[in-house]
Amino acid sequence: MRLFYLANVRLPTEKAHGLQIVQNCAAFAEQGAQVTLYVARRFNTPELRKVHDIHEHYGVPHNFAIKRVPCLDLLPLGRAERLLFAIQTLSYTLALLALMCLRRAELYYSRDALTLLALSALKPRRALVYEAHTLAQSRLGRWLQGLCLRRVGLVVATTGYLAARLQERGASRVMVAHDGFRAERFANLPDQKAARQRLSLPTDAFVVGYVGRLHTVGMSKGVDVLIDAIAASARPISLCLVGGPDEMAEQLQARWRAHGLSEARFLAVGQVKPSEVPLYLAAFDVCALPLPFTE
Repeated sequence: MRLFYLANVRLPTEKAHGLQIVQNCAAFAEQGAQVTLYVARRFNTPELRKVHDIHEHYGVPHNFAIKRVPCLDLLPLGRAERLLFAIQTLSYTLALLALMCLRRAELYYSRDALTLLALSALKPRRALVYEAHTLAQSRLGRWLQGLCLRRVGLVVATTGYLAARLQERGASRVMVAHDGFRAERFANLPDQKAARQRLSLPTDAFVVGYVGRLHTVGMSKGVDVLIDAIAASARPISLCLVGGPDEMAEQLQARWRAHGLSEARFLAVGQVKPSEVPLYLAAFDVCALPLPFTE
């Protein structure tokens, strides 16, 4: 069975969805599918331009192909981001449609409602699978998602709550598939002391860790609240942040200082390779996910 995974994303990316997408592709391939991942050909950050092997970067087997779809990527200009993102999305979608006129698969799988909505004009709807992670909030987003839900053969929701809300918006065939993990990534990890020594983290501190982006869609991920909680504790606690962006880490460090907390206990390591994340998790006493918005 040929499966095309269609993703309007920059790959590799510092965001978690990149890892989730490539791990899904690897998992589909392990189940016997002939998988091709189609991503946008976009400008990348200087650091990520150094990545030449995406499979190795994400720690997944070389069992699926990756193709890049041309698009008009003006986002590096840094102005009028909504307009530039709309231009990039539209150009990617049109180029993908042209490409899909020449290529055929048994399944077309995507997290992008607009991509599948456009593809439904060319391909059998029973062959379209929409993996939903959120409920669209804007008026345009709700409209596009609602149309997509009614024009695909299957909707995959990552939670039961989300599945119920999507059914209210018009989805007829919905299955729940929770986000998972690859157990082999966490096999044979060193103990906490050895992990800290390898990462040059203090071996005698109580370390609360956070892994991921420090903000999303302009919203806080709750690390500011975590710092406030640490400041309210009588116990000396170190905070280790694994992720970025760096300017957000600097703002959080200023908040840490404003509480009078020791600078030596604020450990911001920045972005790391996905393959290194399990080692950091092994080094923490507590890994916190203080999300302020959970719907």
